[in-house]
Amino acid sequence: MAAQIDPEKCTMCGGISRPLCVEACPDSAIRLQDDRVVVTEFLCEDCNECGCVCPDKAISVPLAKVTF
Repeated sequence: MAAQIDPEKCTMCGGISRPLCVEACPDSAIRLQDDRVVVTEFLCEDCNECGCVCPDKAISVPLAKVTF
Protein backbone atom coordinates (compact mmCIF):
# COMPACT_ATOMS: atom_id res chain seq x y z
CA MET A 1 0.00 0.00 0.00
CA ALA A 2 1.32 3.40 -0.97
CA ALA A 3 1.33 6.61 1.02
CA GLN A 4 -2.18 7.85 1.71
CA ILE A 5 -3.05 11.56 1.57
CA ASP A 6 -6.00 12.85 3.58
CA PRO A 7 -7.52 15.61 1.42
CA GLU A 8 -9.38 17.00 4.45
CA LYS A 9 -6.07 17.75 6.22
CA CYS A 10 -3.92 18.76 3.24
CA THR A 11 -3.56 22.53 2.84
CA MET A 12 -0.97 22.25 0.05
CA CYS A 13 1.63 23.46 2.58
CA GLY A 14 -0.19 26.74 3.01
CA GLY A 15 -0.74 27.30 -0.70
CA ILE A 16 2.81 27.15 -2.06
CA SER A 17 3.14 26.29 -5.73
CA ARG A 18 4.92 22.97 -5.17
CA PRO A 19 4.10 21.20 -1.88
CA LEU A 20 6.92 19.82 0.26
CA CYS A 21 5.83 16.21 -0.27
CA VAL A 22 6.26 16.56 -4.04
CA GLU A 23 9.78 17.90 -3.50
CA ALA A 24 10.68 15.24 -0.92
CA CYS A 25 9.57 12.14 -2.82
CA PRO A 26 12.70 10.35 -4.09
CA ASP A 27 10.64 8.20 -6.47
CA SER A 28 8.57 10.99 -8.11
CA ALA A 29 5.48 9.13 -6.94
CA ILE A 30 3.76 12.29 -5.71
CA ARG A 31 2.55 14.98 -8.07
CA LEU A 32 -0.01 17.73 -8.41
CA GLN A 33 -3.08 16.93 -10.45
CA ASP A 34 -6.13 19.18 -10.70
CA ASP A 35 -4.86 21.32 -7.79
CA ARG A 36 -4.49 18.38 -5.41
CA VAL A 37 -1.69 16.06 -4.35
CA VAL A 38 -1.85 12.56 -5.86
CA VAL A 39 0.23 9.44 -5.18
CA THR A 40 1.04 7.01 -8.00
CA GLU A 41 0.88 3.71 -6.11
CA PHE A 42 3.17 1.63 -8.33
CA LEU A 43 5.95 4.24 -8.03
CA CYS A 44 5.66 4.72 -4.25
CA GLU A 45 8.20 2.69 -2.29
CA ASP A 46 6.67 3.46 1.13
CA CYS A 47 9.74 5.34 2.39
CA ASN A 48 7.60 7.94 4.25
CA GLU A 49 9.82 10.87 3.19
CA CYS A 50 6.63 12.69 2.23
CA GLY A 51 5.01 12.03 5.59
CA CYS A 52 8.07 13.31 7.44
CA VAL A 53 7.96 16.71 5.72
CA CYS A 54 4.19 17.22 5.71
CA PRO A 55 3.38 20.15 8.05
CA ASP A 56 -0.31 19.18 8.05
CA LYS A 57 0.27 15.53 9.04
CA ALA A 58 -1.98 14.68 6.09
CA ILE A 59 0.14 11.79 4.80
CA SER A 60 0.31 8.35 6.30
CA VAL A 61 2.09 5.14 5.39
CA PRO A 62 1.13 1.96 7.23
CA LEU A 63 3.96 1.27 9.72
CA ALA A 64 4.37 -2.27 8.46
CA LYS A 65 5.22 -0.85 5.03
CA VAL A 66 7.77 1.85 6.00
CA THR A 67 11.09 0.97 4.39
CA PHE A 68 13.51 3.01 6.50
